[in-house]
Amino acid sequence: MHESMISNETWTYECLVCLLDWHEDFEVGHCADGHGGEVVYYRRNGHRCTSPWAELYCPSCGAYDVKILPPGRPRSQAVPPHRHAELEMIFKLRRLHAY
Repeated sequence: MHESMISNETWTYECLVCLLDWHEDFEVGHCADGHGGEVVYYRRNGHRCTSPWAELYCPSCGAYDVKILPPGRPRSQAVPPHRHAELEMIFKLRRLHAY
């Protein structure tokens, strides 16, 4: 395989069970496959590995319920506490048929 381009990406993961979040660095290689197509491969710590979204599990609790945030995408923020009070008021008004 002839390497045409190599880049580095940092992926962010979040466990939905224990709420641990962690980052992993990958080296991404793009090359021609000799048939007019493109091959993408990943390396972690200098060793070839599966894609960043395959075979995910939490290193802390071992759960497979992991959320992935691709490179360049900010982590989602929790709903602010005052927003919860607004939602409660809307539901209360709906029960009273006033909204």
